[in-house]
Amino acid sequence: MLGNHIKFAFRNLLKQKTFTFINIFGLTTGLVCFLMIALYIFDELTYDAFHKSSGSIYRVVEAKTSADGKQSKVVSTAFNISEGARKSLPGVEGATRFSMLGRVNVSAGEGTNVFYESYFIGDASFFTMFSFPVLQGNAATALNEPHTAVLTDETALKIFGTTNAVGKTLVTDGDSIPHRVTAVISIPDNSHLKFNILFSEATLYASADFMKFAQADWSSNSFVTYLQLREGADASQIASRLNALTASKRTAEQPKSSFILQPLRDIHFHSAGLEGEMGSAGNLMHMYVFGIVALFVLLIACINYMNLTTARFAVRSKEIAVRKVAGASQGNLVRQFLTEASLVTVISLVLSLAFIKLLLPRFNAFTEKKLSLDFNTDWRLWAGVVLVVIIVSIISGIYPALVQSRLKPYLLLKNKITGVGSQLSVRRVLVVFQFALSIIMIVATMIVYQQLKYVENRDMGFNKEQLLVVDINSGAVRRSAEAIKSEFGKIASVQSVSATSRVPGEWKVIPKVKLRSEGRMTTPGEDVYYMVADEQFLNTFQVKLLSGRNFRADAGDSTSVMINESAAQMLGISEPSGQVIEVPSVAFSGNASILEQPFRAQVIGIVKDFNFRSLREKVAPMVVAWKRNPVHNIDYFTVRVGTGNLQETIDQMKAVLAKVDASHLFEYNFLDKQWDLFYREDQKRQVIFLSVALLTIIIACLGLFGLATYAAQQRIKEIGIRKVLGASVGSIVAMLSKEFLKLVVVAAVIAFPIAWWAMDSWLQDFAYRVNIHWWVFLVAAVVALLIALFTMSFQTMRAALANPIKNLRTE
Repeated sequence: MLGNHIKFAFRNLLKQKTFTFINIFGLTTGLVCFLMIALYIFDELTYDAFHKSSGSIYRVVEAKTSADGKQSKVVSTAFNISEGARKSLPGVEGATRFSMLGRVNVSAGEGTNVFYESYFIGDASFFTMFSFPVLQGNAATALNEPHTAVLTDETALKIFGTTNAVGKTLVTDGDSIPHRVTAVISIPDNSHLKFNILFSEATLYASADFMKFAQADWSSNSFVTYLQLREGADASQIASRLNALTASKRTAEQPKSSFILQPLRDIHFHSAGLEGEMGSAGNLMHMYVFGIVALFVLLIACINYMNLTTARFAVRSKEIAVRKVAGASQGNLVRQFLTEASLVTVISLVLSLAFIKLLLPRFNAFTEKKLSLDFNTDWRLWAGVVLVVIIVSIISGIYPALVQSRLKPYLLLKNKITGVGSQLSVRRVLVVFQFALSIIMIVATMIVYQQLKYVENRDMGFNKEQLLVVDINSGAVRRSAEAIKSEFGKIASVQSVSATSRVPGEWKVIPKVKLRSEGRMTTPGEDVYYMVADEQFLNTFQVKLLSGRNFRADAGDSTSVMINESAAQMLGISEPSGQVIEVPSVAFSGNASILEQPFRAQVIGIVKDFNFRSLREKVAPMVVAWKRNPVHNIDYFTVRVGTGNLQETIDQMKAVLAKVDASHLFEYNFLDKQWDLFYREDQKRQVIFLSVALLTIIIACLGLFGLATYAAQQRIKEIGIRKVLGASVGSIVAMLSKEFLKLVVVAAVIAFPIAWWAMDSWLQDFAYRVNIHWWVFLVAAVVALLIALFTMSFQTMRAALANPIKNLRTE
């Protein structure tokens, strides 16, 4: 019986090739969209879930209140928090520490394959708690001994040319003793903990200074601490006991704070605003939006299948009648229609899997993930795929099956199908909904594009084009900065060179300072950014000097500073005339340090405000100090280069640095590319909006096509009568089209306020933003109307040109 159903299903699909193509295309589009988004959401929702004990691991977050009342939450804690919790708190089964202590040169020895790597350290219990996939070695004991290290597979391949690296040694410029590789691991893409090399914390135990610091450390924020709780332990009670333990160990002068235990599985989505967070936080709201969009696209594809199937009532009515007269039961007909829907769904699934295979590399590059849908994919995803196929088959086929199988044979033979009014109304609502979403997506795409173009072209107070930023990674290079600048300046394509501590668009932490001026100290809300520069800063970055003077190329300016307009306004300085300001403290990553002696400086110039952070933030007050000062050192060379052979220029600059320090690895960035990273998520959002807009438009067109087909078939005698009475083709096309175009207008009326609210909310994230113009909505509506008109033109013209005699013939 099933074989016969499949045979008849194939015949029907081949008989109506146009409708079959549209149905398969619609369902394939819906499945591709649904499965791609499902892969992405599943990967996001299973962040850190691969660890065997992920449900019982917590990260310790410290909530701090500074002396001036400023509150912050920091993901790092003191050295002894982990030891104290493990030894003194019931309910704590294990604890581990993790930290990053700057960067070092790493090589395979003898100066071969030298790389800069972050110097991450972990204690002996790190891999006991975290179960990263181990490719070689015994990770559980890999960090027990000093001068040992664990590599990721990618790093082992980069340094040694093979992942078979256990037993090999690494050489760093921070230690004369080589580090032995004890394990090679793989870090899944959906891990918030990411490192290339993890060195043994035990290596530092040989340092008397480190041990002195560690044994007394109950208040620093240098180590990320994780606790593994016993089954049934209450995390809030553990946190309270940890607070009491820490308070008993700290002196009265040390800062007061409290601790929060953050579940490991919550870190990815609930870490926005936490200081010291390693990776980019996920957005749970985006997951809801993407999930709803995926379900919507798939559901609409199913409903469009129903629309197109029911639109063929007139075509298949005689077939159904003959089957019923021949003795086919209603159940038999239901199974036949469900078999057809299942066959279309399975064909669509096979096509969608093929398309996903082709699209995944681009999708992974776009999302910066490593998603896959193959035999190694989590079984839960494949179970979901099977479930989706079953549900889609049922949803697509059940309505046509029940409706068409229930009709009486004589009604089918006479084409007297009743009860379509309410069905048509449901379809109208569906088309309105589809086009409303399409218009919202079109508006969103246009406004995101406008904002990103505005960000790209806005005058930021400096010129970011053609700026090459070179890191200073050694003391020898820093001490020879003037000589290096001079050599850089001799390169033909180099126009100017500046040495600074930070650059606009900075990817490192920009320090903040307190200022004291005329007896007044800045408040917590008035923290001032601090930057170090030389006399070429204004020229290289093309920052405008509004009043006063620039730095001079001599040591006489070591106690001179320039301030920006915002700082001048805050300090009440209209003209620089040597006003004395004092810097008593500096804060890196939220940790304020009191200077041994306050830095007293004279204001010699006021510069135009320039954006040194993304346009989501307003320009803040800034002090630009001379390159030799007691607060901060230079950390970059910034070179303004011509548009000639950039690679040749880079090679020449690299050679200059190699003469000063042969071990100095040449790291550089183009500043305009670095600025683009601020808006990478917005660029992704633009692509997502555009993709969803196109998908919803395509599916809306399929729905409109089905509705137009159905309506034309229902009004075929009316059209025949109008033509006999002299109606022109144009008037009939207008009559049929007008009804559907009204639906698009209604969709636009519904979509406009929703689109305006959504995009106005998004623009609130930017301190500098575009205005939402009325013509954006007009363009979106016109585009939707034209698409709808084009979609309907085939069916309306076909109905209008049909022979009226044939349509009016008595059955």
